[in-house]
This record gives sequence, C-alpha cells and structure tokens, in this order.
Amino acid sequence: MTTRNDDDMTANSLPAPLFLGIDGGGTKTSCVVLNEAAQVVGQGRRGSSNRNSVGDATAAANVAAAIDDALAAAGAAKADVAALCLGMSGVGRPADRALVAGWMDVILPGVPTAIYNDAIIALASGTRGRLFGIVIVSGTGMIVYGFDANGGEARAGGWGPLLGDEGGGYAIGAAVLKAATAAVDDRGPQTALQPALLQHLGLAQPSDLVTWAYAETGWDRIAQLAVLAAECATQGDLVANAILDQAAADLAVAAAAVARRLNLTDAAFPLVFSGGNLRPGPLFERLTQKLAIVLPTAQIRTPQVEPAEAAALLALQGQ
Repeated sequence: MTTRNDDDMTANSLPAPLFLGIDGGGTKTSCVVLNEAAQVVGQGRRGSSNRNSVGDATAAANVAAAIDDALAAAGAAKADVAALCLGMSGVGRPADRALVAGWMDVILPGVPTAIYNDAIIALASGTRGRLFGIVIVSGTGMIVYGFDANGGEARAGGWGPLLGDEGGGYAIGAAVLKAATAAVDDRGPQTALQPALLQHLGLAQPSDLVTWAYAETGWDRIAQLAVLAAECATQGDLVANAILDQAAADLAVAAAAVARRLNLTDAAFPLVFSGGNLRPGPLFERLTQKLAIVLPTAQIRTPQVEPAEAAALLALQGQ
C-alpha cells in the first residue's frame, strides 16, 4: 500500500497558478484564463469597459463580471490567479492607469497587474506575447505603436478624429460622405459611392444625408461607412480607390515615423495589422505595397490569437 506524508499532500493540493488577460473594448470586455502551459482553460465576456462611454462604475463592474465568468468556466477561484494583464483604450496617461489599477485592487487584491494601451495588446496578438515590433491599428480611429528590442517605445496617431487619425475608419467614412456630396454638386467626379451610400443608409435622396449626418453624434457611425470604400474600390470605382490609396499612404507614413524613432528602418521586425479596416482586402493590399517601399524589412503579420489571450500571454511571461 502506498502512502503519502502530509507535506506531499499539501504540495499536491496547491492550485496551479492561472494567468488572466482582459481586452476591454468599447462594445465588449473579454477575459481569458491561461494555465502554466499557455492553454486556454476559461473565458468570459461582458459589456463595454470603455469608461469614457459607459462611466467608471459600469466599466469596472463589467471587468469584474468578465473575470468571474472566466474563472467559473475554468473551475477556478480568484485565489488561483497569479497575474493579470489588462489592455484597454484610454489608459495612456498615468492618472488613467492609476484609476484602473484602483479597480483591480478591489476586484483582485494583491494580484500583480499590468495595464496597457489596447494597441500594445494588438501587437502582442500578432507576436504571441512578444513586445517587439510595430502594430498598425485601423478601427474607428488609428494608432501605430512599437517597441524596439530593448523595450523602447514609440507611437503615432491615436489623437482622435478631430486631431488626426488619418487612415482610420472615421477618416475613410468622412471621405466617403464628402465624395458623395461632391458628386451630387458636380464639384467632384461621379462615383459609385453616392448610390451605395444612399442604399446603405436607406435614404431616398441625397438631401436626406443632411438629416442623417447631423441627427446624432458619435464617431462610430461615420467610421462604419468605411466598408463602402472597400466595396466600391473592389468594383473598380476610381474615387473609392483614391480614398483607400490616401488611407494606406497615411498609415504607411505613421508606421515609418515610428520605425525611425525606434531605429528599426534597417532591421527585420514583425509589423502587425490590426483592426476592422485591415482585414484582408483592398486597404490591406495597398498598405502592404506601400510598406514594401518605405519599410522593406518589415515582416507583415496578422493577429495569431485574440487580444484577451495575448494579454494573458503577457501576464504569463511577467510583462
């Protein structure tokens, strides 16, 4: 008969450490639980944790609920968590990170927590947790973020639509609107964007665009029109193609600026495409072509894992 002493039983009963990653977005908050072997053992999802959209109380509550859901799915408890990494927008300033750190002190007291801009998590999603290289994000807005081999950081963009973010969804969508109204006035060339825009929005005539454009605020509704540029460009529309050419040029300029500041222009490095506008398609292809000229040593990549899993990998690696 085999017996074990108390020390063996205590050691074997200790829970294996778990590592949490959180992707806090404008529409949802995702949490992933990894074990020591980097295997996903639990996931949770709740509503937005963008504090600028839903407020601090709701944002913190959604983060806490996503963590609870993920740990429940993993059959684990908060005491099993060894480290956590959280990626979200709006944490670029120390005061913002301190505020979010305060949430985590309440939700998971004593657990080491890293808080990153969501662009950094997007980079990690294409490098499987390695913070080296550059990421280009084009969603509602845009940002380019990078790290050199020594941990030095640089960024371009991320200013918001009023201050820049050329190459982001809002800029592309706004260009679609302007191209359509210019065509109606005969101030610009005729374009398939004009009928496509009316059909997309369910409007009867061009003058209805005024009511639609000014009836509500919000950057997202303009950014969602970027898909029309891709659709019409694929059909050969010259105006739509010009809009995407400009967006690709703007993103390439931002990427080159970050590469120069990190001294990566002559080095091989991963360059990750992220965001809804940089899925395979006409903008993806144009940007790839422009980067081949301005950053020929860049190794283009797409995300290999979801952002929340990338954040968990950073937690596992102690970053």
